[in-house]
Amino acid sequence: MINPERRKQILDLLEKEGEIRTVDLSERLGVTGATIRTDLRDLAREGAIVRFHGGIRLPVSNKQKIKGENYMVRSVTHVDLKKRIGKAAAEFVGSGDTIFMDASSTTFHMIPYLKNTDNVTVITNGIHTAMELQHHNNFKSIIILGGMLRPHSGAIEGMCAREMVGRLSGEYYFVSGNGFSVESGLTGNNFFELELKRLCADRAKHIVALVDSTKMGVDSVSNFIPTDRIDYLITDAAAPSDMIERCREKGIEVIIC
Repeated sequence: MINPERRKQILDLLEKEGEIRTVDLSERLGVTGATIRTDLRDLAREGAIVRFHGGIRLPVSNKQKIKGENYMVRSVTHVDLKKRIGKAAAEFVGSGDTIFMDASSTTFHMIPYLKNTDNVTVITNGIHTAMELQHHNNFKSIIILGGMLRPHSGAIEGMCAREMVGRLSGEYYFVSGNGFSVESGLTGNNFFELELKRLCADRAKHIVALVDSTKMGVDSVSNFIPTDRIDYLITDAAAPSDMIERCREKGIEVIIC
């Protein structure tokens, strides 16, 4: 079992049971104690779990908040859907393009599928995105928007990042959110990051929304890109057909993957 799958299993078990002994995890997942300790160290460092003597638990009782804000948790959730969406999104990018990518775990899954492009410049506020991009040598530049790193989210935000965005421009902005509806467009929870996403949208010629079916019809606290600003919507086959049709009526090109 690869790391993301195993770590998702750990989080799923915690949601059901609340607390788990470390020795029990090794037995239940069929891996060594050293492997489990590595997983738990990474999950704890990202704030996804809390370790105590002999076991682990979730950091807060509000599991939905953890899912929405913690990058480690989001990165192992609905991975198959995100990979398919990421592959479809990568097909928009041509050699020599300059693109914006947000800090979401969905846009992160574009990266492996950008291997056939050359001299692409990526502008991102995602620290995990930037770290993964630097493992590849086919990119011209990786521009990280400066500012303050929000704990456990992998997202950089703040005044410095906003000032940088004003000096940049790109062909596409690949962006996701906590939810999407026809009425509200893309919505999210963190006000400061949402302001940065609005500015990135203003600096891109085309906006590509990456939204898996679990987010369709979901409204979060604040909308940051209205429906009529979105040029392309990439989702999966489980998305509600009525919502897809309404998006197309609004002039959005919907891609089902």
